[in-house]
Amino acid sequence: MYRSYIHLVLIIAIPAARAAGSSVCTPPPGLQTRLQKQATADAYAEAGMWYGDHKQYGCAVSAYQAALKQEPQSAEFLYLLGLNLLREGDFSAALEPLQQSLTLKPEILKPHLLLATSLEELHRAPEARKEWIAALKIDPHSEIALDGAAKNLLAAGEFDAAIELLGPQPKAENLILDLAVAYQSAGTPDPAIEILQKGVQANPSSAALKRALITDLVLQTRYQEAAKLGRELVQQHPRDFDAKTLYLHVLVLADDEELARPLAHQLLITAPHDFAVLYLNGVLQNRSGDYAQGRTYLEEAVALNPSHYNCRYNLGIALSNLNDLAGAREQLEKALALGATEPAIRFEYAKVLRKLGETKLAEGQLKLYQQQQKALADRALVASKMGQADKELANGDPKRAVTLYRDALAVQPQSALLTYKLSVALDRVGDTAGEREALQKAVQIDPDMAIAHHQLGYLAFSSGDPATAEAQFREAVRAAPGYTDAWISLAATLGTESRYPEAQQAVQRALQIDPHNSKAMDLQKDLANAAGQANP
Repeated sequence: MYRSYIHLVLIIAIPAARAAGSSVCTPPPGLQTRLQKQATADAYAEAGMWYGDHKQYGCAVSAYQAALKQEPQSAEFLYLLGLNLLREGDFSAALEPLQQSLTLKPEILKPHLLLATSLEELHRAPEARKEWIAALKIDPHSEIALDGAAKNLLAAGEFDAAIELLGPQPKAENLILDLAVAYQSAGTPDPAIEILQKGVQANPSSAALKRALITDLVLQTRYQEAAKLGRELVQQHPRDFDAKTLYLHVLVLADDEELARPLAHQLLITAPHDFAVLYLNGVLQNRSGDYAQGRTYLEEAVALNPSHYNCRYNLGIALSNLNDLAGAREQLEKALALGATEPAIRFEYAKVLRKLGETKLAEGQLKLYQQQQKALADRALVASKMGQADKELANGDPKRAVTLYRDALAVQPQSALLTYKLSVALDRVGDTAGEREALQKAVQIDPDMAIAHHQLGYLAFSSGDPATAEAQFREAVRAAPGYTDAWISLAATLGTESRYPEAQQAVQRALQIDPHNSKAMDLQKDLANAAGQANP
């Protein structure tokens, strides 16, 4: 009889080593007596379960190996062996028993989940994706499988695919977070914020959702909303140091010094050597004009985290005002070398250079400052126009969306994402020629934009140009080898040209990525029938 997996907990946070004392495998006296009298497979399995419950995973591995010597075709024992190897952190060794378990019982969910987890840990993402997809075929609502598949897609940069997978409003906290990341990564922050806001409304006690929403609001410079949410977070979790630090950071960004100063002082008493606390206190001291105290905090903070360019920038401000111009120059130059892009840093650097008599260098920095100021204003305008266009498109007004996307592109003409979004809006208004032109420009800007190549292939195929369609579909799978629909489209195009061996290879690639894809399976059958008729 195939035993239930329900009694086992899927371990996501997996210990990396055996529990202390696991080298001596001693089960409870009653079970030890049974093993001495009659060492059956079930007795070994019971011992394995006991060891696993007591975190003696090495002993559990040995017990299940002994059980498998007696019942080598037990899918359950193979699964349990894989589980305990995975708990030990031996992901490579876990693969074989999990794969064997699935060969015997492919319809069981948990071995797919564990195998996918192991493959992810081994950085074998394409293989892991197959297992996540296989798990979702068994249980389309599995939170673990949805989360794993979404994170796999996000890591591969396939943000639209992750959005489609997760649906418009998932209920689970981790899936809401995944969807928000997908929207944010796709360059559409407004839907990300909306998703998180709805998640917080549905789960008002979720600290993780509130933290993510605060972060996204800050990225959009919506500091007042972020501060209000930060206050709620601290009220709900008054002993959460990280929540208080995040709230303080938002208050500093919002220039709310009345609330920030007492909180900063309180946190400094609690954690006098914490980097974030020292840094934020240093910023506040600079703002109050106490540059000597600000320098003290910021120097310690820089020693703790020398790669934080904003900390070095603020230390440079303190040193400049204390007339340590050489020290200020050093800190500001290090801030810029670390990747600082804020125009204010260039401006302060130019001031220091001028005081040092470096007039020509100062003029150069002022020009860079002005260029960065303009770029910042342009980005804000583009983000606003794109956000409005996204809403108009979602609300069913593609003509208005076209106008707004074009307004944004007038400011930022080399944006592949904006150009692709324009193509989608043009498709909605039926402007095929304009859509094709926008897609061609998108792939010219970003040759690896697989989704644009795929749509170009579709347009070419629809207009009776299979050669161009094939070329575009091949570009799509080159840019994104895991793009199932592109492989299917390539296979269909090759099939229409009676190039059946190549078409079958392409559809096989699609099925390797998604073994249960119904479109690929149907196309595979059609290709086989067509090839059979062509070669009776």
